[in-house]
Amino acid sequence: MRIRVTTRADLFEKRKQQHIERGYLIEDERPIPVNGLCSFIAVSEIPESDGVGDLVAQALNGMAR
Repeated sequence: MRIRVTTRADLFEKRKQQHIERGYLIEDERPIPVNGLCSFIAVSEIPESDGVGDLVAQALNGMAR
């Protein structure tokens, strides 16, 4: 899963660190503010066994973790 995170320039490093701590890889950093905002892409690998379809099936079957 890839998400673009856009944040105020003064919070850029803090937000990036928060995502790293949660296990995301950081790509395509844009630390130079445009209209006061910076961004980066946070990438998380979802294992095949924990794919969205499997998670939905578990929730529907009452086996959600």
